[in-house]
Amino acid sequence: MSKLLIFSLSAFIGLAAFNPATARTMDKQRTACERDSHKFCAADEPNAIAVERCLRTHMNELSSACKREFRAKRR
Repeated sequence: MSKLLIFSLSAFIGLAAFNPATARTMDKQRTACERDSHKFCAADEPNAIAVERCLRTHMNELSSACKREFRAKRR
């Protein structure tokens, strides 16, 4: 398993214990952006903050699903 996957699963399990809705949202974001993360931001994994910052710098190159998740996050 990759470090990112292990980190993500740990974070999601921890969040689910406190807020199941937040955990579902984060899982949806991870699923939508996982390929883009590996493609553009592999050097930043498993640092979730750095990966998000990296993905934002590649916004015009991201998949449609990942872009939708970033737009939804701003609301």
